[in-house]
Amino acid sequence: MRTAAIVALLAAGIMAGAQLGKIAPLVPWYRSEAGFSLVSIGWLTALIAVFVAIAALPAGWAIQRFGTRQASILSFILLAAGGVALAFANTPAAVLLARLLEGIGYLALVIAVPALLSDMSPAGWRASVMAVWGGFVPIGFAVANYLAAAVIPAAGERGFLLIATLAFAVFAVPAIPLVLRTRDANGSHSAQSNGAYLKQSLGLPIVLLSLAFGAYVISSIGFFTFMPAFVQETGDRFVVSAGFIALMVPVGNLIAGVLLHGRDARAAAMLAGLGFVISVLFSVPAFASVNTAVATAAAIAIAIAGGIIASALFAAIPVFVPRGGSVSMAIGLVAQAGGIGTLLGPPLAGAIIERYSWWGLGAFLSVAALAGLVCVAPLVTERTQRA
Repeated sequence: MRTAAIVALLAAGIMAGAQLGKIAPLVPWYRSEAGFSLVSIGWLTALIAVFVAIAALPAGWAIQRFGTRQASILSFILLAAGGVALAFANTPAAVLLARLLEGIGYLALVIAVPALLSDMSPAGWRASVMAVWGGFVPIGFAVANYLAAAVIPAAGERGFLLIATLAFAVFAVPAIPLVLRTRDANGSHSAQSNGAYLKQSLGLPIVLLSLAFGAYVISSIGFFTFMPAFVQETGDRFVVSAGFIALMVPVGNLIAGVLLHGRDARAAAMLAGLGFVISVLFSVPAFASVNTAVATAAAIAIAIAGGIIASALFAAIPVFVPRGGSVSMAIGLVAQAGGIGTLLGPPLAGAIIERYSWWGLGAFLSVAALAGLVCVAPLVTERTQRA
């Protein structure tokens, strides 16, 4: 029962990532049909995370009090309702309102589900489970790309939006009874902690983790949002599809999960730093090199490094929270930084592409990764005390 519940939550999370990424395959359609600019499309992508950027930290506190199970179920309902509304939206205002409803559900999901996974997972599983969760956004982007390629030719763009939402529901609905029936790893049925305080939960290590995650999201979401448009515009610059490159992210998740087994949070910080270094070095060649082999290898390296970074950062969160602190609140701060990155990353990347072309995007992603490296470096020597 516990294993099934964890798997169902992870699958629902990945399909939630697909809801974030489903705009990327529709960039040409939104530009031609609705007259959206790349900057406008960037904002449309980012709107799903607007509530995360604004309210993730207080939402983490509220979820701690309300209960992660109830919040997870509510997030499933809201995200699905917004997705259905988006598929049938016929005006720009309706599109934005539907995306905002998805954003409310997404806010609750990205805090409640990982906190619930941390509560439900036995100690020996926790790092691996959180490592898998750390890749739910880029894996979701890959799923969205492949689903779009399979569905749009037969059912059109609106059919793709509807089927993407139904695919999320296929995994979210079975997760509900499993979540309600499975107790936490400590034997309780609720992981709320009445003694959790802000200052206990959000120390300097969690702040640095949050800043590093925000920098990672800016780099990662800029990369995956516009990569399909880059492939379409440049034709043969990559020797593989955008979807294939995105599917390299799970390779990074797997590498991180294996390397972090039995290791402490400082090892996770070192691994995240390595991922940032790879992103710094390969972002420009991925978009500027005219050599197809070099560009493809660089893009694959970025995707794998992204999986490593996200997994390592999420695996470190429960360990960097001190005793008496709240994992939900820590995840709330990390999610808020990620939400801000999601909100700012796509429109900034779109503006840079329009002004400097694709090599400018590579430079922008490299600078964002360098900022993440600066944030995560001090954590290598930080002592940890398990919550």
